[in-house]
Amino acid sequence: MKIIDYILSFSFVLLACACERTIDFNPPEEATSDVVINAVAVADVSFSVYLNRAYPVTNSPSMQHMDFGSSLRINNDSYSFDYQHDNYRKETAITNAQVQVVVNGKATYDMELNEKNLRYTSAYVPHVGDRIKVKAITEETELYAEIVVPEKPKIEISSYEVIPENPYKELNGMSFGIDTIMRLTCKIHDSDGVNYYRLRVRSERDGHSAAAINTNDFISWIDTHYAMQDIFFSTDELFIDNRLTTNFGGWQAGFSNVFDNKLMSGRDYSFVVESPKQRNTWPSYGRITSETEISDKPLLPARVMVELQALSPELYRYLKSVELYRITVSDDYAEPIQIYSNVQNGWGILGALSYDRHFVEYGE
Repeated sequence: MKIIDYILSFSFVLLACACERTIDFNPPEEATSDVVINAVAVADVSFSVYLNRAYPVTNSPSMQHMDFGSSLRINNDSYSFDYQHDNYRKETAITNAQVQVVVNGKATYDMELNEKNLRYTSAYVPHVGDRIKVKAITEETELYAEIVVPEKPKIEISSYEVIPENPYKELNGMSFGIDTIMRLTCKIHDSDGVNYYRLRVRSERDGHSAAAINTNDFISWIDTHYAMQDIFFSTDELFIDNRLTTNFGGWQAGFSNVFDNKLMSGRDYSFVVESPKQRNTWPSYGRITSETEISDKPLLPARVMVELQALSPELYRYLKSVELYRITVSDDYAEPIQIYSNVQNGWGILGALSYDRHFVEYGE
């Protein structure tokens, strides 16, 4: 797709969304490779980079999960769903590249491939204000991207209450199985300038192994799996995005947890969100042996995580384009939705974020 196509595509997006803030858009030069960089520099967390091969849509090995149940992320090698199946990363990984990260134009870190998770890692840990440049050299090309780690945001949980009802129980294909929600009043302390945010409100809980023996020497137990769901609800104007005309994976139509600070402009901003309670983990089965161990790991209490992320402008644009892309039905006669990329001579995203995180327990 040529440069004029990028410009026309973005123009249609602006016309469809009068309530969104206009942002500068500088499309990258026409990519000459099929190499994709995917990385997010998180303040105070070890930095890593995924390097993969891109495929035509009709020939992609990816496995997309559109339903809510398949989007649950579970700490088990067999289950690592988050709308995108883990097989995509394994089947498209580039394992023989030279990857470097240059920090503030001075320190250079060589990144090495971790063969277990197929990502490039180094000793570098990002900090707020760092300017990061990632360079990757493959057999075909050299590509790079740059980013600055944003200042940490501030969010406060002013109050909360547990409500013994769940109006969202069967909404958008979700099935929680529990008639309980938590309603939280939150306050963002916005700073001066243009800022971009993502809000995560995650209901979570864990279960330890609890055995029940039957006559066939089988054991039924709740394994030590972490269960969560990220879907939350709010009627606040902060989360309105009218371009999202259909629901997706449990998220309501017209709702986005990625937003800018046009409603705040450097002031405190309060809003209310509701999070359905996560049900307990489901049972798995296995035969009792002399080596069978029943864990006494304590339960992670049912709780809600509230995390406000400050996003780099590039990551904000990328997430917004993905939200629009994933609800768009293919049409041979329509201009395709463009996924934002800041990678030069390639594809993908190098983003950055910092966050402020809090937990509120249900108290059970």
